[in-house]
Amino acid sequence: MILTIAEYEQMLQFSAQIAKPACSIRTAILENLSVYFGYDEAIFWHVDRSGHLQDPEAYLLCEQALFDYQEKYYQYDFLHPQKNFDLYQRKKAIRLADIIDTELYLQSPYYQFMDSYGYFDELVLALTYKGTMIGIIRIPQKIGKRPFSKKDCLRLQYLSDIITSCLLHQLRLDHIYPLLSKREAEVAKLVKEGYTNQGIADRLFISANTVKKHLQNIYQKYNVRNRTQLVQLL
Repeated sequence: MILTIAEYEQMLQFSAQIAKPACSIRTAILENLSVYFGYDEAIFWHVDRSGHLQDPEAYLLCEQALFDYQEKYYQYDFLHPQKNFDLYQRKKAIRLADIIDTELYLQSPYYQFMDSYGYFDELVLALTYKGTMIGIIRIPQKIGKRPFSKKDCLRLQYLSDIITSCLLHQLRLDHIYPLLSKREAEVAKLVKEGYTNQGIADRLFISANTVKKHLQNIYQKYNVRNRTQLVQLL
């Protein structure tokens, strides 16, 4: 299986986009998976050390489908990390067709769940760091669209480490700013990257006065007097 030059260029463009500062790295990743590769619906999960799925971030996905999955159908999920840990370590990107015969799938409760929301196929990308799974991206496919191919798996397997690096970078930032609210952490991150107050306001879709108020709170929490001292501390 070989990707074309155009497909590699597309992957580079995607990687450049998700490397840019974003208020939510998971949302940015899912949005760009849609823009560049047509994966129009997806959900990004954190994975704990036991393989449990936590804190879902959905993109254009039916909220009721997510609720039903969490309440009941996760136990029937053929692609769940707890059922395929060793396989995800080797392949990272797995389709339903890779692990379950079509006839058996069509007879399963999981297919009934998928079919009730208009889905048929699914692909899961595992994100691992030093042998530990830290997240997965689930990409369902609507009935009537083409099934996921080996090329889809290969593309996402190549992108797995890049996506993981961007996710870890954001997690480190969240750890660096433990005293701050989510919005204050976003402001502090952009200050550290050299944005002006107006630049921060434009990126976060807030007013420059609101940025100033956030900065005053940040200065007080970190016991600094100005922007320069804040940057040095961070």
